[in-house]
Amino acid sequence: MTPAARIRHASRRDAEALTALCLAWQGAPGASDPALLHELWGQALGDDDSSVYLAETEDGRALGFVHVTYQARPARLGWRATIEELHAPGDPEAALRRALLEAVVAECRRRADVIALYLITQPDLEPKLSLEEVYAQLGFRKRGRDVLVWTGELL
Repeated sequence: MTPAARIRHASRRDAEALTALCLAWQGAPGASDPALLHELWGQALGDDDSSVYLAETEDGRALGFVHVTYQARPARLGWRATIEELHAPGDPEAALRRALLEAVVAECRRRADVIALYLITQPDLEPKLSLEEVYAQLGFRKRGRDVLVWTGELL
């Protein structure tokens, strides 16, 4: 992570920056309909059952983001958190990804009702650096084809 990077909760005013980050990916799915992409970010940022963390420089330039959703698990007396998207272009050492993941884990612990944390990998959008190794170092293990589960303590 660049020394000047900081991680913070994103708000509706960040929809434009998140849209621009998504459109910057080579072969970005959102390129076919940028207006819809922007609208979807607006909805996600206003959703009570999700959080978006934005990594940015001190001057406000967006570097990456993580989008996590929460689903009630009544029979298990808690909530499941799922990292739907985690993107940090230009992060070859994965330091930014680590910082974004740490922000999510910290939020799960603060909530004190999250019983499981999953991460949906997106091999089509993620660069081909050894992300599985990065995720393993952070405490995730493979759960399915494109799903990882965090093995650390949340409660």
